Amino acid sequence: MTSIQIVPISGYEDQIRKLFWQTLTIGNPLSFDLTCAKQYEALGLNWYLTKGSHDGVVALVDEKVAGYCLVCLDGVSFRRAQRSQLFKLAGCVLIAFATGRINSKSRRFYWHRLRDSLTIMRTRKVLPANIDMHVHLNVVSGYNDGSVSLRLRAHADNVCINSGAAAYFGEMNSIGKRRTLGLRRVGGEIIDQSTNRTFSWLTGQDIHRLTMVRYPVKQLVEPVVEPVLQAA
Repeated sequence: MTSIQIVPISGYEDQIRKLFWQTLTIGNPLSFDLTCAKQYEALGLNWYLTKGSHDGVVALVDEKVAGYCLVCLDGVSFRRAQRSQLFKLAGCVLIAFATGRINSKSRRFYWHRLRDSLTIMRTRKVLPANIDMHVHLNVVSGYNDGSVSLRLRAHADNVCINSGAAAYFGEMNSIGKRRTLGLRRVGGEIIDQSTNRTFSWLTGQDIHRLTMVRYPVKQLVEPVVEPVLQAA
């Protein structure tokens, strides 16, 4: 049986960034060079790796990152930081567009992402008023048996309970609606479904964004292992 170790994200930031890009398109990397990639990465990861880092973890298999769980308990801080990063990304894209330094696929990518962002803003309005905590899980495609994702989900459950939050929300993508029943089986209540225009365009398939709320139960899992510093 594969040994999975759950550890804090400190020291694994570069591996998280690498996994972010490796799995950006439903478990696969982009097929083109994305204009303003640094700013896009900052929008997706910076808050979790800085102000939210104390609640996040990575799953290690053979000392390599096989997945991560990014957690947000401070929605106010998160939204403030996201607005700042969004302005930086928008500025970069507009300048690249005005100077002709943006490639055609990047133009389409950001157009679809803009439309998806408007959809996500609508989705947030259907969330229960008392739920602000959210979680983002990402797992290497080679671990589709659930062994890693269930350990990361257990961590999210325990963070939610220990913080006193009633529940948390997250988003997953499915080809068509094939993951709907599976999500319900693992305890997620799906409150909204919408077409993921960006991923549908990137994959050429009908990709649906599923917004789910999870009311967790206390998980009996191994504690998060703090790295031990040894003298040189």
